Amino acid sequence: MEYQKLTAGFVYATLGLLLLLAPPGHAAEDLFESEVAVSNQTPGVRIEAFRTALSQTIVRVTGDQAALSGEPARALLKDPARLVQQYRYFTEPSTSPPALKLWVRFDGDAIRRSLQTQGLSYWGGERPDTLVWLAVEDRGQRYIVSADDSSDVHRQVELAARQRGVPMLFPLMDLQDQSQVRFSDLWGGFFDKVLSASKRYSPPAVLIGRLNRSPSGGWSSRWHLDVVGRTNEWSDSHRQLRELARQGVEDVADILATRFAVSGSGAGGRTVDITINGIETLAAYARISQYLASLSSVSNVEVSELTPGGVQYALQVSGSMQDLMRTVSIGTVLEPEPGGLPGSFRLRQ
Repeated sequence: MEYQKLTAGFVYATLGLLLLLAPPGHAAEDLFESEVAVSNQTPGVRIEAFRTALSQTIVRVTGDQAALSGEPARALLKDPARLVQQYRYFTEPSTSPPALKLWVRFDGDAIRRSLQTQGLSYWGGERPDTLVWLAVEDRGQRYIVSADDSSDVHRQVELAARQRGVPMLFPLMDLQDQSQVRFSDLWGGFFDKVLSASKRYSPPAVLIGRLNRSPSGGWSSRWHLDVVGRTNEWSDSHRQLRELARQGVEDVADILATRFAVSGSGAGGRTVDITINGIETLAAYARISQYLASLSSVSNVEVSELTPGGVQYALQVSGSMQDLMRTVSIGTVLEPEPGGLPGSFRLRQ
């Protein structure tokens, strides 16, 4: 079946329908869901649990724990129940004894509007997948954490990553990975080999962690984060593995937020013009229009001009053109036009 070629009349007639059908970002909904342990189901305990869950959500979507001390967050936390869309209790069977928890989903649009109108940064659903290479030395036992690992290290890192809304994946450690990366490469800091082996996963971010458990039981870590060619390194130590993993993920989230969170600019935002080339069919046009409409920093999408093989859009956005360029760089739909001006993109092949 051949796809219909783009014509000006057809594009303008179908733009509204395509935007109405545009799905939200894949991770956006999860950003506004939290789970909190509770002692019982009484109203007083429930309200405090709502407040705790909302605090977690605010940190997750601003990318900044200091946001909780600001007036916008304090105003939201005064009456957290008004932002609750759904909640339910459940029992976590994996704990001993089984723990009672409260799951809650908040009104994401209301939270986003409130934060952005007050000029706070907002980190939406466009978050880079982070490939995590972890080398663990646990009192003589050495191993690399893999995707199907059932170790406590794997479990604690995944738990912390869900808490902060940071998508993380682990290497398969199949024959291909094993032939390229050894424990000694991770432990010795031979990161060129690790980054080369990471290319098969096409991750925007690569986190390399070296975790050591001392004979006394305490944990220490060294971290190396590579985000689209920019690196950060730091170390940490904690008595408990859970705290070490939580702090490591917190640090990763803070670094990523400084790169990808969109600076608040009030309710109105600003208009930026972009050109997207390589659009030859209606299917390609639909894919791009839906993608643009799904971006949390974009509040309105309009077609301003059709060009041979491309479309010029006028986008109303929060933040700057640089913010938009960074967001697009971690996606799978568009890429900057090689040698093009800022705001010039093309469809990824």
